[in-house]
Amino acid sequence: KLSGVEITDADGEGCFMRVCGNSGSRGWGQAGSNGAQVEFTADGQDINGDIIVDSISTLDMTLTNGSCFTGRISIAANLTGSSAAEKTTVVRITVENNAVITIGEGCTWKLTGDCTITSLTNNGTIDFNGYTITLADGSVLK
Repeated sequence: KLSGVEITDADGEGCFMRVCGNSGSRGWGQAGSNGAQVEFTADGQDINGDIIVDSISTLDMTLTNGSCFTGRISIAANLTGSSAAEKTTVVRITVENNAVITIGEGCTWKLTGDCTITSLTNNGTIDFNGYTITLADGSVLK
């Protein structure tokens, strides 16, 4: 839970958070099956930057208490431990609830690009800015 902190995004690609598995070279599981699991609550926070969740990881993000998230969320293929053929195919989600987003009352999500997430609970405001949100069931919100 982040509350009352100033966030500086120093990522050169404008990415606020990457929720991804790794090569396993440092002892954290086996490549291709060691996804990250993030439960993230923003409490009165302003967040800027994109969020990337890979196909073997999970993100459960909640905006509360007037938080504002400006960015896009995308689900990407897990490239660590994959064959060359798998790296060029369509993203295959291998976990349930890959990217679950909850926008609390009085909170805002300002999209900066098209997004792909598993599910959305919206009790706040989404500023689509001409972009879309595609849900796991194929629904497209705009």
